[in-house]
Amino acid sequence: MNVWSAVLDSCPGLLCCVINLKGKLLYASHGYKAVAARLFGHSCTEGGNYPPLITELDRAFHGILTSACLGETEAIEINENGKIWEITASPLRITPQKIEGVVVRIMSENNAQEKIPQPIVQTDPEILESVPFRACVVNLKGLILAANKFFQKSSQKNFTGKNIIEIFKPISNSSIMKIISKRSGTVEGRISDFVINENFCEYLYFDSTLNSKNEERSENFRTLKVHATPVKWNDAENVLLTFEDVTEFKKTRDQLRRILTFDSSTGILNRRGIEHLLLHEFGDAVRSGEDLSLIMLNIDNFTAINEAMGYAAGNRTIRGFTAVMKRTLSDSAKNAIARWSGDEFLIMLHCSGAAAVVLANEIREKSYGIALSAGIADLASGSYAGVNDFIGAAYNAMTEAKKSGKNATVLAPKI
Repeated sequence: MNVWSAVLDSCPGLLCCVINLKGKLLYASHGYKAVAARLFGHSCTEGGNYPPLITELDRAFHGILTSACLGETEAIEINENGKIWEITASPLRITPQKIEGVVVRIMSENNAQEKIPQPIVQTDPEILESVPFRACVVNLKGLILAANKFFQKSSQKNFTGKNIIEIFKPISNSSIMKIISKRSGTVEGRISDFVINENFCEYLYFDSTLNSKNEERSENFRTLKVHATPVKWNDAENVLLTFEDVTEFKKTRDQLRRILTFDSSTGILNRRGIEHLLLHEFGDAVRSGEDLSLIMLNIDNFTAINEAMGYAAGNRTIRGFTAVMKRTLSDSAKNAIARWSGDEFLIMLHCSGAAAVVLANEIREKSYGIALSAGIADLASGSYAGVNDFIGAAYNAMTEAKKSGKNATVLAPKI
């Protein structure tokens, strides 16, 4: 028996699946398969790539899976004929230090509301002052009933009696009033994504030299996370809001994402980065009918260059060739270049296969002293089941170019 079957199917009604870091579905509970088939159209084939990334919804789903692979729990909501479903992706850790995959759970909003956690606060002022963040208690209409010293420190004004929206006006997709009404949840966004009382905003900045007037400088953006927790205050069911500046955490996560998606030697996308981008672009092109082509390039005899001239010379060759590709393709911001492996590169182009052949030959001509084998795949020329098949067609065409004597360009045949 699959170990995940024993775990996930042990609780009737549990809608969960487990995905490894390679994007393969390890197991999905019976309930998950039924709901996912209805919401996504996913077949949930164990061992297969998941999700297939064909629709816009698949892209959003893939986004929360990527965040979970990086260690953060994320969620999206789907409206099914008025019924709201929440899909949550969380990192799967077999040990505390290592992420092994992702656990996905589907829950209806109705069920979520029924399972509001028990209030963590049962009494009044002392517990509020013990919270080490800016915090306040609001009623279900957003009226501030009390605020702790960290919250009040942001202004000499007394916030009690004012509506939280007067201070904090989220204009992002998630609303602070939504998490207040649910008495649970989190709103997150940069300072630029929220309209915030000026004095409150100043207190959020760790660096007092920053202010809301220089938000356009991206390094000065601050990211604010607001948590809602049910609280019993003055014998009534209210909400505790805590305000957390998570800017440094977000910067670290963004740096990690860059490390994971860019090649350190050349600065262009790596294999993971181009695969992630192609999942989006492939789906868009399939739906819209727009041109999309791939060029797979291999530096012929690169191993001989390394052996004869050394690793440093080989690295200079790689960087020089990268510069040639960038100069040749600089006219279109929608194109993308990636290092697929040590001596292989993948270029994504929003053009026909014929135009891609011209560009591939231009790159070969400009790469003085470097022999290149190039394979082209044109989305319009094949019925590709997914991104992997599309990439595989370009790779196979490149292999044909090498078999034909190298230093050549081959366009994949129509299928």
